[in-house]
Parts: sequence; structure tokens; C-alpha cells
Amino acid sequence: MSGIFFVDSIRVWMRRRAREKKALTAKSWTLATGEVNHWKIVAADEEFASPGVDSQIEAAFHFMVNGEYFGGYLRSVAMVHREAERLAQGAPEVRLRYDPADPNRVAVLEEDNAGSLAFQVISG
Repeated sequence: MSGIFFVDSIRVWMRRRAREKKALTAKSWTLATGEVNHWKIVAADEEFASPGVDSQIEAAFHFMVNGEYFGGYLRSVAMVHREAERLAQGAPEVRLRYDPADPNRVAVLEEDNAGSLAFQVISG
């Protein structure tokens, strides 16, 4: 079993590193505002979950660039399921960053949304 744990921990580390690299790159991208248009409560990613804190909010959003619609997803930090249900509502604005060379490449950073959303997001 220890071999599986080792492989899982490497996979989690690689995923975290890729997310952090994307967030760092995205800091130089164009800042825009989008709107959440769909909510979903999902099981928390294994790197964020802990006993009793087993859910995350996944929100789909859209934004416009030069009259064209684009979209993306963001995820909250892990939280209790009933808290996620209470917070996942409405159509709030979300500040996002997109690659001007390819607006399909989108990142949502916690520092851009601190205080504007009812929950913290995971940058990336």
C-alpha cells in the first residue's frame, strides 16, 4: 500500500505545482470581469479535503472579449457541505485573468476576488 501512497503524493504535488505555475503566469494576463452562471457542489479534491470538510463549490462563469463570449470554472476552498449549499447561489461577478493571445486560457486568482465573493477561491 505504501507504493500507492507514494504515487498519489507525487500526483498531488505535480497538480499543485502546475496550478501554482499557471497562477504565476496569469498575473501578467489581462484582467476582466465575468459573471457566475452555474453552481455545483462537488467532492473536495484530495489535497484540500479533511474530515468533515469534504465539499467544494464549482462555479461556471462567462465573460466577453471583443463582443465574443468565453467561459471558465473556478473552485472554492474545501468547506462543509451545508456551507457550500448556502454560499453557492446568485450570479455574482468574478474577476478573472485571461491570456490575450488565447482568451480560452483563463485563471481566477484569490487576490483578485478577496472580499468580492462569499467564499475563497483556489487560485489557478
